[in-house]
Amino acid sequence: MAAQGFRIVTPEAVELDLDSAGLASRFLAAVIDVGAIFAVLWAVFTVAGLFSTLTDGTGSGNEAVAAILLAVGSFAVLVVWPVAWEVATKGRSLGKMALGLRVVTVEGAPIKLRHAVVRSLVFLFEVILAFGVVAVAVALFSRRFRRLGDHLAGTVVVRERGAGGQGALPRRFHPPPGWEAWTAHLDAGRLTPDDYRLVRSFLLRSASLPVETRARLGGRILARVLERTGIDPATAGGFGSWGVDAPLTAVAAAYQRRFD
Repeated sequence: MAAQGFRIVTPEAVELDLDSAGLASRFLAAVIDVGAIFAVLWAVFTVAGLFSTLTDGTGSGNEAVAAILLAVGSFAVLVVWPVAWEVATKGRSLGKMALGLRVVTVEGAPIKLRHAVVRSLVFLFEVILAFGVVAVAVALFSRRFRRLGDHLAGTVVVRERGAGGQGALPRRFHPPPGWEAWTAHLDAGRLTPDDYRLVRSFLLRSASLPVETRARLGGRILARVLERTGIDPATAGGFGSWGVDAPLTAVAAAYQRRFD
């Protein structure tokens, strides 16, 4: 089944258009993830088997060591690894990386540890133990193809738009003419990745927003990032005819210079 577009509103009242991942792409991503998990599990079982055949000084095998290794290794592979990977990559497992997918919250924010833990634990049941039957059945009756783990964790899997598609992300932002000095002195180190993503999302959609909406939402975002960088938000009104796009573009450029 094909991906579906949907719109969410962030806590900052910015509307974001996202494409939910289709059932086929989610299935293929899961196949890759399960394949990787079982490949590592096979290695764990192999090592544990070797330990069980080794003898200690009494001539008996190390079954106890093998059992401990098997239990700890299986838990690490089935739970710890998927959770740590999704948190570190902000919602991208190996399969999702290959298929261009990402897990976000239903509000469109990056997932946190609690989301990854719930998704991983439920994944064991609905995908591995139930051979994917539960996951597919739930996704078929979900408007955004959300599996049981998504419903319990409050997440959704979306397609990351490529460079050639709609909503493509520019690789670089550059200071607008006349904003070079202001950009150079902006303390972008105080901005969080979420601040930058919010600014970038607004800039990419600014041209399609009504003038009044652009000014209102852009003003809120600008006030937020100015306060974060230690600049009095009241100065936002002093930009005058520049509007909000110019200073926000400068903010994005400063962030990229600092962290890219």
